[in-house]
Amino acid sequence: MLLRLESRADRLSTHSQKRLRPSGGASHMLVERTSDVRLPRLILLAVLMSLSVIAAAAPSGFEAPPMPAAAGASGDGLAPDQRQAAAPYAAAGMEGAPAATFTPPTGAAPAAEGSYPQPGGDQGLNGARPIAGGEIIARVGDQVVLASDVLWQVNRLIESKLAETGQTLAPEQLAAAQRTVMRMMVMQLIDTKLIFADFRRTMPPENLKKVEETIAGPFEEVEVPRLIKIFEVNDRSQLEEALKQSGIALKDVQRQFTEKTVAGEWLRQQMPKPKPITHEEMLAYYQDHLTEYEFPAQVRWEELMVRFDRFEGDRDAAWKKLGELGNKVWEAAAANPSLRGPAFAEVAKQHSDGFTASQGGVHEWTTLGALKCEDLNAALATLTVGQMSNRIESDLGFHIVRVLQRKGAGRKPFTEVQAEIIDTLEAEQKEVLYRQQLEKIRKNARVWTIFDGELSGERLAEALDPQKKG
Repeated sequence: MLLRLESRADRLSTHSQKRLRPSGGASHMLVERTSDVRLPRLILLAVLMSLSVIAAAAPSGFEAPPMPAAAGASGDGLAPDQRQAAAPYAAAGMEGAPAATFTPPTGAAPAAEGSYPQPGGDQGLNGARPIAGGEIIARVGDQVVLASDVLWQVNRLIESKLAETGQTLAPEQLAAAQRTVMRMMVMQLIDTKLIFADFRRTMPPENLKKVEETIAGPFEEVEVPRLIKIFEVNDRSQLEEALKQSGIALKDVQRQFTEKTVAGEWLRQQMPKPKPITHEEMLAYYQDHLTEYEFPAQVRWEELMVRFDRFEGDRDAAWKKLGELGNKVWEAAAANPSLRGPAFAEVAKQHSDGFTASQGGVHEWTTLGALKCEDLNAALATLTVGQMSNRIESDLGFHIVRVLQRKGAGRKPFTEVQAEIIDTLEAEQKEVLYRQQLEKIRKNARVWTIFDGELSGERLAEALDPQKKG
């Protein structure tokens, strides 16, 4: 099967996912994120060259390795030989740990069903034991996920939230928070891994390298500058050091970026094409959602205001000042009888204390009755268009207002919202197609995580889409 590519080279796109309504499922959130960068057309030649290889190939050599035997399992989801290979990373912490490691096929027969170790003791989600960067936290088919793949993001997210709220956490609370956020990120990562594995089974290994080289361009042009900004460093070398201090190498971040990019494009291209939206479907949607297109009565108005706190609570002085501003407007209007539209602009910019003084005191379309001061609401609802009000008192000060335009409540006509309805219906249809394609890929998948143990079938679906549970 060919990976069909976009005709515009190096095109960055989120268009096909931006309009998807969030469904609340972590996995769907992931699918939207994975299509941030579409594969350039440059690699198309390499894919076409491999067509004959794909067509004649035997079943993929990327078979899942044997499941680790239950006896002697340490809860990390690894067979003894794999655990030994990971030992250097465990000893050194997160630094240098590979992201999304591929386990080569061994040719041995798979172990019996249920041979994945189950979580237990302090390895459950509520355990307070910190997770080391080199620790295996998930297996997705033949891919091994280390804690370092996500821990750098987990820590930055927690640090950002703590800084925002001014909170501090005890060590055991921090460890529990890390595990909770890490589980969420691992759940979001599973679909990417499954989709990427599906792509890899189709793509000959020699061409996979070319794909990686092609995506290196968008990584350097888009992702590296984004990370430089996030880590508040000046250049790539400083970014590498900052990532190293966070427990991950830049090359591993690039590997993750490649997987997300490929997974998003591959899933999008494997989906059936959406059916054209018919006029009847648009009209039916409009009739079923009439209230969504209704709008309340609104008013566009301008204001002069004098705040009490500018006069240390002296209401008489504030009253006098607003009278002076009103007189200035009258004088300007008298000097220009043909004046139409806003009349407060110059006076408001120079002397008013209102929230929109810098915009000439103009308030754009405001729902009638939405203001806190009922006297202001009443004036805006009853004044003749163009008429200035008397001085009105609110909790903050004195006001003079003038209505510029007013429109009654109503409903947007069908002809005005057709494009919006098409976007909505197409997004809903794409979401269904995305989910159906994901279900196909998940159907025979076997996943293990340190938090949930072995996941497959309904358990996997429930873990990835919690709203489906029950």
